[in-house]
Amino acid sequence: MKIGGRELAEDLERVEAVLALLPSGERLAVDAMNRYDPDQAVHVAGALAPYGLRWFEDVCDPLDFAAHARIAELYAPPLAAGEALFSAADARNLARYGGLRPDRDVLVFDPAHCYGLPGYLQIVQVMEAAGWSRAAFQPHGGHLFSLHVAAALGLGGSEANPHNFQPFGGFADGAVVEDGFARPPDAPGIGFETRSALHALFRSLL
Repeated sequence: MKIGGRELAEDLERVEAVLALLPSGERLAVDAMNRYDPDQAVHVAGALAPYGLRWFEDVCDPLDFAAHARIAELYAPPLAAGEALFSAADARNLARYGGLRPDRDVLVFDPAHCYGLPGYLQIVQVMEAAGWSRAAFQPHGGHLFSLHVAAALGLGGSEANPHNFQPFGGFADGAVVEDGFARPPDAPGIGFETRSALHALFRSLL
């Protein structure tokens, strides 16, 4: 759930409303879209800590590694970072200076934004060398490419976002997400042909 666009008190009401609707054992993650300055981030993290969220994502400026480290010292539940970082050098600095914890935090680098699969593999290698497991990676994007990357590299998961980033967002037409799992399409390449609207767009351009 997105947070940071409203007053903190209202965001906390929204968090509590969603938590009240979730089935037993399910957890909520929140995404601040890099909204907060360092002091705001610390204040919000303190308010969110009692909820035991699945993760608190994109808390502050993605290149303010000192702020990330400060928050990680104060906020025990998982953090998520990396969506707005695009290179192995960025990843190395996050690992060195961001204070993130390989035993619980989540890495949401977007393969499509990281110079494709070669760049993403470099990021994976950098983070593995810094003590992270592939289970910590949850690629951003919610599209077929991220789903394929997660399956091929044995990552922890992949975002599912069928309503955004159109015409690329979402998995194959008719894909079923069941108990948190989705299967890549049995099709050549990335499987764009399994997305009828996207395939029609490509055909109109070529």
